[in-house]
Amino acid sequence: MLTAKQLYKQELDHCRAHFEKVDLAKEQGYLMKFTTFSATVENILPTIPRQKHETMFRDLLLQQIFTTFDQQFLSAGDLVNLRGRRKVGKHAEGPRIYCTYHLGSYRLLTSVLFRQGVDCVLLVGSNMNRSQGDGMAEHIEGLRKKHGLTNVFRVVEAGRPSAGLTVLRELKAGRSLIVYVDGSPETFPDAGDEAQFLSVRFGNRRVLTRKGVGYLSHVTGVPIVPVVSYRGADSMNTLHYLKPIRPIVRSDRELYCQEAMQQLYDAFWPFLNKYPEQWEGWNYMHLFLEPEKPLNSLSKRADFQPVFNEERYSLCDLQQAPILFDRQNYQTYEITEDLRDLLMNLKEVESIEALVGQEVFGELLEMEVLR
Repeated sequence: MLTAKQLYKQELDHCRAHFEKVDLAKEQGYLMKFTTFSATVENILPTIPRQKHETMFRDLLLQQIFTTFDQQFLSAGDLVNLRGRRKVGKHAEGPRIYCTYHLGSYRLLTSVLFRQGVDCVLLVGSNMNRSQGDGMAEHIEGLRKKHGLTNVFRVVEAGRPSAGLTVLRELKAGRSLIVYVDGSPETFPDAGDEAQFLSVRFGNRRVLTRKGVGYLSHVTGVPIVPVVSYRGADSMNTLHYLKPIRPIVRSDRELYCQEAMQQLYDAFWPFLNKYPEQWEGWNYMHLFLEPEKPLNSLSKRADFQPVFNEERYSLCDLQQAPILFDRQNYQTYEITEDLRDLLMNLKEVESIEALVGQEVFGELLEMEVLR
């Protein structure tokens, strides 16, 4: 008879076998999704060569399937390896703000904490709640029946006007908060939201992150506990609890928010470097990148022979129409087939300026499509 771990690995093998039968290149939108993913990897973690990006992207898509399976497999939380664990559940010294990331099987933290008797409040975006909320509720209800649990679990949508006050009341009532600190596609900065965000270092760039976690911690005096989820080489999941970030009484609130959020991203960085193919954030973190100031273009020399700037731009087809994708600013430009063919065959052209005209040639240089 198979053990729970053997059965779990067997099911993962079935997921993998099904995934490998899919021709991803034929899936709608695959090329644009991959190109966006690749650009973000290059912007944040440029030490990973571009030729490895597609394998990383495929690995991430498989990881997402594993993550969905873990939510359906009630015993998945019982098989998790716990590292650096502090007191939790009934033995905890009051509530905590558990900050985790979309790495590995990231939904398991909620499952494990609830299984340990923690009164949980999960803060999510409205889209995530609509698409995954029912599955999470079913999972929690399954755990409740299986183990006879009576502790509290509720979901709060981050986008609701009353979300902040609701979470504040829950923390003061002794319940712990679970937050995905690396954002989501629906929580990116919008016009008028500037006061809710601050800037932190993240790899090779700076990103904007909501400061609500730091604010809640400082107001309530509740410590922040970073927790990282990842899947090891043996396919088993680990939850790694890191050193708590404790608010300093009567300290400057804005300064604490800045330092706490920077510590949360710094804590995540070593795990991202080790398991980059397991981070879902590559698919949306471009929405949080701070724009870079453009570099001054060099004056054109008399012997200047322009080449296509492959480091910054990619040529793609979107719904069978050629586009130019700016990997730095994530802008797409619809172009003609003639211009696409020209950019792909510049070495065969004696004078680009004579072919496209002075105005278009100058624009291509200004945008750094040619360099």
